[in-house]
Amino acid sequence: MAIRFEFDPSCLPEVMRSAQVRGALRRKAEEIVPRAKALARSEIGAEFAASITVSEEIRPRGRPTAKVTADRPDAEAHEYGDSSTERRRILGRAAHTRES
Repeated sequence: MAIRFEFDPSCLPEVMRSAQVRGALRRKAEEIVPRAKALARSEIGAEFAASITVSEEIRPRGRPTAKVTADRPDAEAHEYGDSSTERRRILGRAAHTRES
């Protein structure tokens, strides 16, 4: 006899806050860091690569996230480009994302 499982959406916030989900998100972000650091070292420099870390936060509606960030004043300029900095998309390329 097959057991039928029905998902109760009201438990989703509790599931998303669980250590297993937060750990899985962090592990995925940690996979991206070495690629991002290698790209940064080869295209920008070691100082930029050293600024790349994983940060975790809880979004306003309770959804946990783990993000790969570069904590430097010029990080946004290197990622998206500006009038004096070439767009490099270090973090986006390391995560294998692309613009639509």
